Amino acid sequence: MNYTLDPHEPVSAETKRIVGALVDDGLDHIDTFGEDDPHEAVHEVRKRCKEVRATVRLVRGVLPTYSEVNSHYRDAARRLSHIRDAQALVETFDDHVAPAVEAHRQLSGDSLDTVRETLVDRRDTLAAEEDLDARLEAVERDLLEGRERVDALPVATDGFDAVAGGLRKSYKRGRKRMADAYEEPTTEAFHEWRKRVKYHRYHCYLLRPVWQKPMKARRNQLKELSDLTGDEHDMAVFVETMHDEELFDAETRDVLERAIADRRAGLRRAARPIGERLFAESPDDLVARVEGYWHATVEYDVA
Repeated sequence: MNYTLDPHEPVSAETKRIVGALVDDGLDHIDTFGEDDPHEAVHEVRKRCKEVRATVRLVRGVLPTYSEVNSHYRDAARRLSHIRDAQALVETFDDHVAPAVEAHRQLSGDSLDTVRETLVDRRDTLAAEEDLDARLEAVERDLLEGRERVDALPVATDGFDAVAGGLRKSYKRGRKRMADAYEEPTTEAFHEWRKRVKYHRYHCYLLRPVWQKPMKARRNQLKELSDLTGDEHDMAVFVETMHDEELFDAETRDVLERAIADRRAGLRRAARPIGERLFAESPDDLVARVEGYWHATVEYDVA
């Protein structure tokens, strides 16, 4: 399925096509839940909900029911958030925390194995307590209800005007949140920037057909930035959770926190030049540039 907007087609029809396909894909992941890794299925279903929200966010200025649609898929994804967060802790440990600690050579392999076992036990206990099967059934009902309303999405305008407002707003917020994050580098500030980067990244993906190579290159850089800020946030959540729940012994927590702090600082430094380049333009200039791409594509009937 092509999840990008074709500028030669009405934006209203394209929005409905993409939202419908995303919902169908989410339902497919629920249908195959028993065949796949359950935590991977949870992750994919939540991703589809977020992508629906990003899609309607692009046309929010001409979608009177935007708030209702956004809330519907946000609430559906939230049904699975605790279970997904528990699995994310395991993944964060495997991908980032363990390598950072190993580089410091301050915990033995057996100690790291014990940390991982604690995280896996925590995840499995939470999934059982929250009844993952029942939660997926509830999300399935949410998606089926949303699917019935897709064809009636009242996108009021077609052409570039339909996406200009949403593109401007997501980019403007990303630019502002970057400035906020580096002016006052709190966990929450970087988390807000991360969210805006992901929305802008998805909007660039949706708009890729207006000029394939430049838009793909921009999206690739946004993917790198999204990964850096996402990894930084995941490690911040790891530290917060291990302290709040007193996971591991105090000495182990201290070693983990120091290793994670070094890694987070490195990720923030790496993200800054990429962000400065991607958000260098004013919102009006960015929108005007993409509008030029759009109209040239339509005018000369190129793909």
